[in-house]
Amino acid sequence: MPKQHRLNQTYAAHYSAEFAQKVCRDFFGSNKTISGKEIVELSACKQLNLMVIKSLFETWQEQLELLSRTPYFDYTDAGVQASLREFMNSLSQAISIRQADFEPLLARSLEKTLLLAVQPVEFMEDTLQALTQKSTPDFSGLRKYIKWHADAWGPAVDLLSGLPESPAWRETLYEGFGKQADAPSVADLLAPLQDTLPIDLDRLIHQPEITEESSSNNSEVFSAEAAPSEASAASRYGEEADPDESGDFIDPALAWARFESEEHAYMKGSIRHLREGMGINQRIMFTRRLFQGNQDLLDQALEELDRTESFFDAVNLLNASFVGTLKWDVQSDEVQELLQLVFRKFDGD
Repeated sequence: MPKQHRLNQTYAAHYSAEFAQKVCRDFFGSNKTISGKEIVELSACKQLNLMVIKSLFETWQEQLELLSRTPYFDYTDAGVQASLREFMNSLSQAISIRQADFEPLLARSLEKTLLLAVQPVEFMEDTLQALTQKSTPDFSGLRKYIKWHADAWGPAVDLLSGLPESPAWRETLYEGFGKQADAPSVADLLAPLQDTLPIDLDRLIHQPEITEESSSNNSEVFSAEAAPSEASAASRYGEEADPDESGDFIDPALAWARFESEEHAYMKGSIRHLREGMGINQRIMFTRRLFQGNQDLLDQALEELDRTESFFDAVNLLNASFVGTLKWDVQSDEVQELLQLVFRKFDGD
């Protein structure tokens, strides 16, 4: 399974615009337009080239959707569909785009490529969700345009191709990424871009790890002084842990103080329910690393945390019911990300 990351969208947009400008300046210096064949061979990053073609295909699909809404013709007719496919094949051989139109298209496609590299689960979920809203979705067609992590998202596409209305595709998608072995790193995926324009991976990726300054305070932030609360879902796994035996516990006061001073933009913005602020990658990470692969236990824990009345009560609940029982490493990235979500729920109260 790919390591959990967050894309720095501001840096991604800036890099994509600069990359597109450089590539277009070089190409259109000696060409008035660019063809489909030239797009496929435009950059050393084959996934980026295919993403541009995919964007063109999506534009065509959007125009077709608008056209098919007319009440006078049946665009679902088999003969009409066959003619449309033939028409599209002809159009694909006649792609001709000027620089003014191609440069923003390339920049948008690169942003999508960066998102696919950094947050593949979210990218594929959004892509499949959008396709389920189409009148004639082509799920299997994704294999022509998206090559990265195909072994992980392929089963979800297979399911939707046979049962386009099945609600189980999300779970299949999560399972696919959860079982993925030897996933390529972000650095390896984006290496072909480096020769054209160096990319700063440290800026591209929002690191969930805490800063050096706060790292030095870990021994203070995570102490063994939090008071226990009532029993909860963790009781399924046996008796609550004895604080004296389990070692690390989270100090809610120090944790609150640290998060209050955080400046990371991705932490800001309050949420009413923990599910609202939880990304798909986070859900998978929490399930696997904190709740022993048990999604039901995670869901019940979230419900119990949502019922608490303060950040302090929520942290005490974690200490009493999960930290020791499930043997959490309180200094781990996943525990700190969960605490950040809880902080966002109560920040501003």
